[in-house]
Amino acid sequence: MEALLPEWMPNIHPLIIHFPIALWAVALLFDVVFVIKKSTWTRNGAMSLYALAAVSAFAAYLSGDQAIDMVSVPFQGEVTASQHSDWGHYTLYFFAGYAVLRWFLYWKSLDTKKLVAIGLLILGMVGMGMVAKTADLGGKLVYKYGVGTKK
Repeated sequence: MEALLPEWMPNIHPLIIHFPIALWAVALLFDVVFVIKKSTWTRNGAMSLYALAAVSAFAAYLSGDQAIDMVSVPFQGEVTASQHSDWGHYTLYFFAGYAVLRWFLYWKSLDTKKLVAIGLLILGMVGMGMVAKTADLGGKLVYKYGVGTKK
């Protein structure tokens, strides 16, 4: 797979990681629209986007697990790298659990109830907060410690 990457990119993680972030953010927008004005396409869209976000989060986790072995992390960045990995795990588990919960509620048509939809939106925002924390630590690795960059 590395042969397909440009010479300046040490691994595929920076390409993959943006998919779960974007998919989750757009799914949240679908939820906001659904809470304001129920419609089948926003309900179906949100369900699909959350499922895709969970699958892409798994791919991002696997690529990140591989990436850490391919880059040089300075001693000062070791704690940040460990925290980024931990938050990546937490976020993946949350995404997977949330997608299963969403699927179950969708299947039973419970997600159409106003309070349930609002609760799911709030939980989705928690997931976005987890994404933000994980991304902040990843950004710190790159921009503060130069991990994965040519020096």
